[in-house]
Parts: sequence; structure tokens; C-alpha cells
Amino acid sequence: MTILNHYSFLWLAVAVTLIAALVFLRKKPRLPDFIAVGVILLALLTAWLLLRPRQTILSGEAAEVQARIGQGTPVLLEFQSPYCLGCTAIKPLVDDIEKQYAGRLIVLRVNIQSQAGRELAAVYGFQYTPTFIFFDAAGREIWREVGSLNLERLQQALQP
Repeated sequence: MTILNHYSFLWLAVAVTLIAALVFLRKKPRLPDFIAVGVILLALLTAWLLLRPRQTILSGEAAEVQARIGQGTPVLLEFQSPYCLGCTAIKPLVDDIEKQYAGRLIVLRVNIQSQAGRELAAVYGFQYTPTFIFFDAAGREIWREVGSLNLERLQQALQP
């Protein structure tokens, strides 16, 4: 089941492309049919490139992520995958949170397919993406959520 979570966008893209190709191949395919399949592939690739979640710019080491936790500012740690539909869907909300609480909250996004992501997965013991873990200013884990992010809960945690 995990592969369907982490690679769900990829699986969906392959399925849509295969279904479209099968529909076109049922009749004698012509050049417009091949162009239509190509346009579908290009649209899916463009959507993925524009919407995929991106890892926070770090050196790529798990130690650097852990060093940012407990430094006097609350941290929202997101474990995500660029192929996860849930991660792609929640990206705009996380982007807004990062902008709205700049200076009061550090948002760290970790790609679970990177070396740091694999190391941190063992440390924090999660199974699904997206997983959000909120740490207070002292570095204590306050709560974690899987699959979605409760904005009210985050706002309450950030109140003085």
C-alpha cells in the first residue's frame, strides 16, 4: 500500500495514459490520435513539474534538519514525496503557512526518497506521506498529523 501513496501521481499518470492509448488503438490510429496522447502526456508532465512538492533547501543531511529543531523557534516538519497526490494537494496550504508565519515558524519539508528522508523516517517512525510533525520552540514534539494538516490546531500551537 505504501507504493500507492508515495508514487500515486506517477501511477495515476501511467493509468490515464494507458487508458487513452487503449481508446485510441481500438480504432485505426491516425496522426491526430498520436498527437492527442502526446498532449495528454505533456499536460501530465507539466502539472507534475509545476505542482510537485519540493524539499526545503538544505545540505541534504538528516543532522541539519534535526539541528534546526529546538533552536528557539517552533518547527513544522513535513515528510513528503514528489509523487504523492496528497502532498501535491496540500502544497498550497503549506506554502501559505510558510509565508504567513515567516519568522515565527520554520517549515521544513523533507523528501522521503532522499538520503536524509530515509534516515529521518527511521528516527521519527512514520509510514505515510504527507506526515506533519510540530515541534515547540524547545524541540519537543507536540503533535503529528498524517494525510492532512489542521490549520486551527497549528494556529493554537503558535499562540503565545
